[in-house]
Amino acid sequence: MIPTPERYKEIQQALIDKGYLQAPASGVWGPDCSQALKRFQQEQNLTPSGKLDALSLISLGLGPSREPYRPTAVVNNRPPSSGGLN
Repeated sequence: MIPTPERYKEIQQALIDKGYLQAPASGVWGPDCSQALKRFQQEQNLTPSGKLDALSLISLGLGPSREPYRPTAVVNNRPPSSGGLN
């Protein structure tokens, strides 16, 4: 799946904020973005591929939301009754 221009802007802004990218966040991923990402990945001890991956996004603070896990309440933990039409 190819990121949207808005997502690219988020990633670029994260790289800018961390000092790895000097260009403005345009939403277009180019060679300068890949090089910035490679430097970031290397300094984070990630594989410096220059390609967007889950670990890189998480390290940039752009991974899945960090909301605390809240299990759903168990409403009825009894097995279904067998009093149906059999």
